[in-house]
Amino acid sequence: MSPTLRPSTLADLETHVAHRIAMFRDMEMGTEEGLKRMAEAFRTQLRSWLVTGQCRGLLLEEDGRAVVSVLLLLKDTLPTPVTPLSVRGYLFNLYTLPTHRRKGLAGHITDAALDLARDLGIEIMELHASLEAEGMYQRMGFVPTSEMRLVMGAGIKTPKQWKHRR
Repeated sequence: MSPTLRPSTLADLETHVAHRIAMFRDMEMGTEEGLKRMAEAFRTQLRSWLVTGQCRGLLLEEDGRAVVSVLLLLKDTLPTPVTPLSVRGYLFNLYTLPTHRRKGLAGHITDAALDLARDLGIEIMELHASLEAEGMYQRMGFVPTSEMRLVMGAGIKTPKQWKHRR
């Protein structure tokens, strides 16, 4: 039985929060204390975004359980010569339960999110890929960009996911 795709609702908030925690744990990014702080702040932020429509979610469900999820944020940005639009799509929080990986489900839900973005008129889609997912996104047409990041907070370590990206 293949999972069923559906839009997420505010009732799925805790699923998205749990998947975000699991995603960062899988990437070994952050401490348990940091994950707890992040979850509390993310829950509040995502609730607001879902209510206003600034963020849309998708789930793949099997037997009533979300096995894959993704979120699409409509992100304000500056117009560029590439597009005059001041909004871009930002895919984030893509998570697949370990039992459902390597079955093409992440690609399936990403395609659905890209279709949703096109329906909304989005012309540029951005994301931050885990090292494990980079190949999938490149096969889908995403290209690495020149983005750089400087960690300036005292005591904050640069996550290994951010190192050696080129």
